[in-house]
Amino acid sequence: MTNPFFRPILISGLLVTLMLATACTPKNDVQQNNDSETKNTSQEVMDQLKTKPIQAFPNTPNDAHDIAILEEYQQKLAENNNALEADLKKRSIDGHLTAKIDHQLKRDGIESALIMLKALDLKTEQGRYIQGLYYQYWENQAKVYDAKKQSSDAELKNPADAVKGMGDMLTADDQLEHWKETQPKK
Repeated sequence: MTNPFFRPILISGLLVTLMLATACTPKNDVQQNNDSETKNTSQEVMDQLKTKPIQAFPNTPNDAHDIAILEEYQQKLAENNNALEADLKKRSIDGHLTAKIDHQLKRDGIESALIMLKALDLKTEQGRYIQGLYYQYWENQAKVYDAKKQSSDAELKNPADAVKGMGDMLTADDQLEHWKETQPKK
């Protein structure tokens, strides 16, 4: 997740998803409100992708411990996400993927991320700060998925919700990278 190479791919994928979601609006509605809605949606997306400034924290003897735990969390999360994507792809190819199953598996993935975050035994203020940012992101995603399930057409009412809280996750990634860079070389 923290790999800077994947960030542009992730953001590009989210923006494409957002554009596809807005492209599914009936034509007459699009023609009437296209300019203002596009500007509003684009601004909302950009607002959700904004990161907070890097926070300064003092070095502690527990920094290496917390960094290792957060890196392990990221690795497990990536493994879980890869397994989920493989499962969804297999089910789709086999013809066994329904919208309900898709939604439930993705919601389970979100819940898994939240459970893993709660279980982290972080000892530093900086570690807990990063944990909190990740948690805020996943809580936002849970709310978005729940709202999507509740909607009559199973679509997001506001396409910008697809990236809701993404700035928190990007900030956490940036903060963790900065933290690792500030550690004394061994």
